[in-house]
Amino acid sequence: MDQAEGLRSIFKRQQCIQKVRDYHQQIREAVAHGKIQKVNQLLSLLEAAQLQLEATYDQSSKWVH
Repeated sequence: MDQAEGLRSIFKRQQCIQKVRDYHQQIREAVAHGKIQKVNQLLSLLEAAQLQLEATYDQSSKWVH
């Protein structure tokens, strides 16, 4: 992995982490306001964001070996 690719990977991971945090916050707010339909949507989006985040770790471990 070259340096530029490593930096792109780090930035992508940080974006994914922030997206997961944002969804967590939105879910807490939706639950607090009783917006069940919105909670269900956000949980689906959170799952997708978590999978994207996991993929950044899988991708980086591929380069380490």
